[in-house]
Amino acid sequence: MKQDVSNVFVIAQKEFADNLWSPRFISLVSIFTLIVFSFSYRAVINGRNIFELGFLDVAQIIAVFLPLLGIALGFDTIVKERKSASLNILLTHPVYRDNIITGKILGAMITLALVVCVAVASSVGTMLIISGVQVSWIELNRVLIFAVLTYLYLSIFLGLGIFTSIIAKNAVSSLIFGISTWLILCVVYGAIIMIIAIVATGQSPLNLDNNEEVLDLNAHLQKLSPVHHYSEPAIGHPGLSTGGFSKGGTHIVYGIFDTRYTLSQWLDEYSTNIVVLAVTPIIPLIMSFAVFLRQDIIAV
Repeated sequence: MKQDVSNVFVIAQKEFADNLWSPRFISLVSIFTLIVFSFSYRAVINGRNIFELGFLDVAQIIAVFLPLLGIALGFDTIVKERKSASLNILLTHPVYRDNIITGKILGAMITLALVVCVAVASSVGTMLIISGVQVSWIELNRVLIFAVLTYLYLSIFLGLGIFTSIIAKNAVSSLIFGISTWLILCVVYGAIIMIIAIVATGQSPLNLDNNEEVLDLNAHLQKLSPVHHYSEPAIGHPGLSTGGFSKGGTHIVYGIFDTRYTLSQWLDEYSTNIVVLAVTPIIPLIMSFAVFLRQDIIAV
């Protein structure tokens, strides 16, 4: 048992080091950090305070585009090892399959934690420092909770990336599937479900006299997207993907940075979203674990 744990940490350490010094990873993190920083700086220049509902633009960038980093971390986790035959060599040593997949997942999740720290520090830190807003331990707790929400959200896409890396025949196929999933769930999901709701109900959301049915159906369909369950507790917005139409005015607490209310009030209002965010990443990771244990490890 002790040897198994040691093997897991060795593999996790190698995976973390490979990701950390990968030119692809460094480029992506640098680009996204610059984008998040620029939006945060612009928000402060426009007089927006993060604790006065001034985080919408930055949160949308995080919700829509940062999942690409999760996919980038996971899409070739296994397939690159299989193509290079390193898995075959590794399995000739006293290392079991469950050690390998557990170490790979752990290493990727540690790398993702670093990404979240960089993203949150560059966005929240920029807004706090430049605006000169005085923060107490209570506000810092909210920043920490926001970082946890972001980590859980991005873990969903990391898990999807790892799963596609296991089932795909090559890295290109895995990447294409990951990007397609990202486009559907994060970018155009709002537009897709609005079209479905309009066709299903025959109503238009722009018709203020007769639009309740289409708005209700749209609100229910939005709950199938991870973006919805992230954006609600983060900023009190039902969806951040493009082309959507949301029914507003349903929340009392507008996200974690709404300091007019206590954390317990925030938790009461968004407990369902938090549970979904906590449970959903486990599903693709369990699927990855189960499929990898049953898969033939043959370099193609």
